[in-house]
Amino acid sequence: MRKVLVLGHDSRAFLSVIRSLGRGGVRVHVGWHAPDSVALRSRYVVKAHHLPPYDETKTDWKSTLRSAMLQERFDLVIPCTDAGVAALQRNRNELQKYGPLYVLSDRAYQVFFDKFKTTRLAQAVGVPTPREVVVTDPDEGERVLAQFDLPIVLKPRSSYNPIDPDSKQPVRKAYTAEEFRRFLPEMLESGPLAIQENFVGQGVGVELLLEAGKPLIEFQHVRVHEPLLGGGSSYRKSVAVSPELLAASLKLFRAIDYTGVAMAEFKINRQTGEWVLIEVNARFWGSLPLALACGSDFPLGLFQLLVEGKVTVPRRYRTGICCRNLTLDLGWQRANLLADRNDPTLATRPLRKVLRDTCVNVLTLRERSDTFTCDDPAPGFAELAQLVRRLCQRLAKAVFQRVLQAPLVRRRLRGRVMRALEQADSLLFVCKGNICRSAFAEHFARTRSRRRVISSAGYLPKSGRHSPSAAISAARKWNLDLSSHRSQVLTAAMVQEADVILVFDYENHKKIREDYRCARRRIHFVGALTEDGPIFVEDPLGDDATRYDQVYRQIAETLSSIEQVDHTSDKSSSTPV
Repeated sequence: MRKVLVLGHDSRAFLSVIRSLGRGGVRVHVGWHAPDSVALRSRYVVKAHHLPPYDETKTDWKSTLRSAMLQERFDLVIPCTDAGVAALQRNRNELQKYGPLYVLSDRAYQVFFDKFKTTRLAQAVGVPTPREVVVTDPDEGERVLAQFDLPIVLKPRSSYNPIDPDSKQPVRKAYTAEEFRRFLPEMLESGPLAIQENFVGQGVGVELLLEAGKPLIEFQHVRVHEPLLGGGSSYRKSVAVSPELLAASLKLFRAIDYTGVAMAEFKINRQTGEWVLIEVNARFWGSLPLALACGSDFPLGLFQLLVEGKVTVPRRYRTGICCRNLTLDLGWQRANLLADRNDPTLATRPLRKVLRDTCVNVLTLRERSDTFTCDDPAPGFAELAQLVRRLCQRLAKAVFQRVLQAPLVRRRLRGRVMRALEQADSLLFVCKGNICRSAFAEHFARTRSRRRVISSAGYLPKSGRHSPSAAISAARKWNLDLSSHRSQVLTAAMVQEADVILVFDYENHKKIREDYRCARRRIHFVGALTEDGPIFVEDPLGDDATRYDQVYRQIAETLSSIEQVDHTSDKSSSTPV
């Protein structure tokens, strides 16, 4: 029986590839998955391999992957994420010795994983794109502002972040000149940017399996619910392939004899009929569950093409089918409900249409789920259980926070942490990833306390990660340099050696108390150092520079208490007996 290794996280593409190949009679092994991935619950997963995360500066991931390939003799290794694609592409010559890989041609990888080159190719073959300029220096900002109407889109060269492969370099939209001036220098720290006009329209995806530029499977969807500021959709519908958009897509892929799966993303202005290319996803895409639900079996077709040399999956598919990502769509529903419907730049949808779509699609049996399927229900139930747990945690957090904010409890917490600091020689700051809050707190506290051993760590099991560019920029305003900071994973030895352990939020507190019961009396909230203000310091990861400024100001204000304690202790120790 055929055997495949699928590399991915808890993405809908990852689960869809697993199901497609499993249904096709292929034995599916997985790797590079999140520990709590619902995809691991799929009945089609034969074996999960625990591979070290991809890191360009390390080799342990490569040796472990090579061993798995030698032992299992896979017929194909398929990546489902940008990091997975980069890992195989950049090490293809070495890894191909141990088994077949799904990799792109060098030219296809260079063009479609570089947004600037993708735009230049589109312009060369006559495919419309939004007007844009490439900027390399913050001093060019005012000139650019004069050329574009607000809002303005800021796009990095690539979504893939080699410094932190598990995170993406985001596309941002500036609605004011002030926002643009904030975003520009921060994002330029990671490289040049494409400054692009904001094209108002509905998102459309044309998905293809190609061999040397020739289409073998074709599919198209429209985004019904897409993030108000842009991004991946949470609800989408299959439609007939547009000859015009298909022709535009094939111009791109034929220009480089593309072989593999890909999705060309467009935006269509329904009022004017104009459309533009937004980008190309030269890998499996997040809306893949819809294609499978409609009969377009891209993963199995790719396997047949690369392993068996002939694609036999059907080319026809059902139109009018809708597919929903339940977790993401709940967030979209809330955002859509609260949004300004008079702003044409926001991808809002009238509430009556939202209700009508749901009712009609459910009653006509056209509604599908990204995660739940009848032949493989366990991942759907696992996702539902995760969602219920998150809702319960939010409720518990709200109640816990209200209790801690009570004046009497707050005074007791502050008194407890201040007494602990008076006797402490070592402080340990702990957050989840050790790249934003605890990293800043460690560096800031060192400038306020000269007589303590101060360190930081995170319980996310990933070391060596860099701080985000937004964190580095925000810290610089406090004359702190986080550019050389690298995350380290919390260990029992660190916990044992620390006199005081300072955490930031509900999750940090709960996690450390559960994992290190012996240290419970030494765990304190950073926010408890002040007499008022929020007790929790929430994680700014993924937010803009303004949010980092707010969080770092909050941390700085609370940590001033450490300097006060040190000053009081110094005076006490110098008083004659």
